[in-house]
Amino acid sequence: MNIRYLIAGVLIYFLSTTSCSSQDNFDYGGIENNAYINTFFNFRMDLPADWVIQSKERVKDITKKGREMVAGEDKNLESAIKAAEVNTANLLVLYEHEVGAAVDYNPSLVLVAENVSHAPGIKTGADYLFHARKLLEQAQIQYNDIDEKFEQVTINGKEFYLMNAHINYMGYDIKQQYYSTLHKGFCFNVIISYVYEDQQSKLEQAVGSMEFQL
Repeated sequence: MNIRYLIAGVLIYFLSTTSCSSQDNFDYGGIENNAYINTFFNFRMDLPADWVIQSKERVKDITKKGREMVAGEDKNLESAIKAAEVNTANLLVLYEHEVGAAVDYNPSLVLVAENVSHAPGIKTGADYLFHARKLLEQAQIQYNDIDEKFEQVTINGKEFYLMNAHINYMGYDIKQQYYSTLHKGFCFNVIISYVYEDQQSKLEQAVGSMEFQL
């Protein structure tokens, strides 16, 4: 079982879809001078140098295998995942190395936005993470630990909520951080996955650079 599919699979709400393009002026973003720019969200993030951006085709492949891996034989969970597709947009998937590179672990950064205008009870990133945590707990893959309380963090003036998760798989002690905030009717999520401290440092530097230019 390829570990890159594990990381994609545990992101329950990370699903490939184009439905969000129905929003006026919706933008999936692009790369300029080693930074991700999104005009719809007025968002900017510096990216780690020389990391590999995944194509839409690769993202669809990872998502499909990850969905199958997470749901397993649970048809109800599979239905719930598919139902979320109409509201979710992949914005960016980034790995440190090319897929299949001869490395122990390939860390990743994912940006994904979910339209939550249909769910008025989701008022903060913490509300969103509460539901995300419930879905992760139902997954076929069992986490060692997922935060029950979410830390409020402010990054360049924008309030996020942070959920930490940890899983031991195939001898790797994998750590994930989920940053969530509400913006323009969407829950905007940044998810980083890593094993080693140097990977964590590069990813957290990117997270610290993100800015909504209001």
